[in-house]
Amino acid sequence: MRKFGATLLLAAAILVTPAAVAAQDDAEAGAVAAVQALFDAMAARDGDAIRGLLTEGAMFVATAETADGVQVRESTGAEFAASIGQPGPALLERLWDPHVMIEGPIAVVWTPYDFHVDGEFSHCGIDAVSLVHTSDGWKISSIAYTRETEGCEPSPLGPPGG
Repeated sequence: MRKFGATLLLAAAILVTPAAVAAQDDAEAGAVAAVQALFDAMAARDGDAIRGLLTEGAMFVATAETADGVQVRESTGAEFAASIGQPGPALLERLWDPHVMIEGPIAVVWTPYDFHVDGEFSHCGIDAVSLVHTSDGWKISSIAYTRETEGCEPSPLGPPGG
């Protein structure tokens, strides 16, 4: 009887595991898609689309190491959306190799990125994006990122538009 119970448990685990893995993969893909949607809205300079991807109190925190120490610049999501939503140069932010952690309705996407202005390299770094799953899908609640202008590894994506 013990052997039958163990076999039944193993069979149940085999049947449940692919569904659980698929659900986790879908959640991870959804979190990364929300980050990519932000980058797409930035490229379109669409402040309304940016606001729609953020939670009400979303925060952006940029860090840069300088000779005087780490500089920190904070802005609200509303300030960020208003700034990017204005006419200006073409913006392109690209991510690769995202690492996603999800527990219930929260997720973190940690990913290298590069940033280009009017087709020219501006900076690179790491984006640490916190998200919350709502009835409308994944919403970005905060982004903290490094901003590095030197020593950037070449993107595995190649040059923009290439």
